[in-house]
Amino acid sequence: MSEFKISPEGIDADFDKQYAELKASIKKPNVLLLGKTGVGKSSLVNTIFGKEVAKVCDTKPETRGFHVYETDSINLIDSEGYELDSDDFSDKLRDYVNENKTIPAKQVHIAWYCISLAAARVLPFDLENIKVLKELGIPTCVVLTQCDLDGPKGDKAKALSDVILNSFRNIQVFQVSNDEEVLDILNAEKIGSLALCEWSANNISEESIRDGFILAQKANIALVEEKVNKRIKYYAGAAAGIAASPIPGSDAPLLLSLQTKMAYDIFAIYGINSGMTGILKDVMASQVMSVLGKCLAGNLIKLIPGIGLIGGGLINATVASSLTYSMGFALNKMAKNAVSNKLNGVGGDFASAISGEILKKYIDEFNEKK
Repeated sequence: MSEFKISPEGIDADFDKQYAELKASIKKPNVLLLGKTGVGKSSLVNTIFGKEVAKVCDTKPETRGFHVYETDSINLIDSEGYELDSDDFSDKLRDYVNENKTIPAKQVHIAWYCISLAAARVLPFDLENIKVLKELGIPTCVVLTQCDLDGPKGDKAKALSDVILNSFRNIQVFQVSNDEEVLDILNAEKIGSLALCEWSANNISEESIRDGFILAQKANIALVEEKVNKRIKYYAGAAAGIAASPIPGSDAPLLLSLQTKMAYDIFAIYGINSGMTGILKDVMASQVMSVLGKCLAGNLIKLIPGIGLIGGGLINATVASSLTYSMGFALNKMAKNAVSNKLNGVGGDFASAISGEILKKYIDEFNEKK
C-alpha cells in the first residue's frame, strides 16, 4: 500500500481518486493451477476467489496448454488439457515458467498442484511436475480436492499425502472440500481454504503482490483484517505526529483528512468500492464534531505560555492517536461484518451494515475495552 501525503481537505476528499490510487499501488498475483480436467479446479477457485472469477475460468481457451485467465483482481494460469500431452509436459512447464519470468501477467508467483481424492493415487507424472516447479524456485503446494469422498478417518488423503511427503521435503499438502464440515470431522492437519490462503499469502515475497492476493481471496477474511490492522497502526502513528505540531489550529483539518483517508483505505482493502462514496462521507461526518472538539481543546493548551510547546503537544499526540485508533477499530469491524454478511448471504446490502450509528457503537465498544 502506498503512503499518501496528508492535506487539509477533510471529508471533501475525492473517494474515487483515493480508491484508484490504492488499487494502482497493488499488483495482481499470478497463480498457476495444475491438475487434470475434472479434478475440481473450478470449485477451488470459486471457493477462494468467488463466483465471478470462477465464471471467467469456465471459459474454454482457444488453444491447448497454458492459458491465462485475467480478472480485475488476479490472474489464473491454467494447465487446461495437459493430460492429453503428458509425455513432454514437464518440459513445457519448465519452458513456460522460464519464458515468462519478466512478463507481469504471466510470471508465476505461486503454484497449486491439484490432485483429486477420487483418483486415489499420485502418479510419477505428478511427482515429476512438482519436482520441476521446486527446481525453478516456484513456491508450490499440493491441494487434495474432493476430500468429502474420504472415509471417516481420512485414510485416502493420508495415503496420498504420504506419497508426496516421502518424495519432497518442505512441501505443504492441503485438503479441501466443498463441504468444510467433512474436513472438521476428519480433523486433518492442513485443511480447508483458510490454511491454503494463509500459505499462499506467506509465500508471495513481494508485498504489493501479496497484498493483491489478500484482497483477491474471499475465503480467509482474517488475512484481510490483519492487513487492515497494520494500516490502522500506521495512521495512528501519523496522527500522533500531526498533533505534535506546535502550530495552533493545524491539527484538526489534518487529522480529519488523515482519518478520512484511513476510512477509504480500509474500505478498499475489504473490496468495498467507490459506489459507497456518499455513505462513507455520511459516516465520517457523524464523527467530525467530536474529533474537532477534542482537537481544539488541545490547541487551546498550546496557546498557554510556558506549557504550550511541550504540554500541548504531548496531550494532543495521545488524544489524536487514540481517536484515530478507535476510529480505525470501528471502521474495521463495520467493514468486516458488512463483507462477511455479503459473502455468507446474510442481511442486506453494504449500505444496511454501514452507518454513523453503527460506527459510534463500535467506537464506544473500543473505549470500554481500554
